[in-house]
Amino acid sequence: MQQISSKELMYIDDVLSLQEHMVKCLNDSASRLKDQQLKALCQNLADRCQNSFNSIARNLG
Repeated sequence: MQQISSKELMYIDDVLSLQEHMVKCLNDSASRLKDQQLKALCQNLADRCQNSFNSIARNLG
């Protein structure tokens, strides 16, 4: 397996942090919204971000 450079690890850490932040923000927005379409959109986007986070973490492990 090819070694990952420290710069690449920092990039991956940034991406994971961003995905985690997006999940929190989108879930928070979904919980506050009264419009059901916007609420569903935010929840869908949060789920997608969570899936991306899980996929990246799974491939690292």
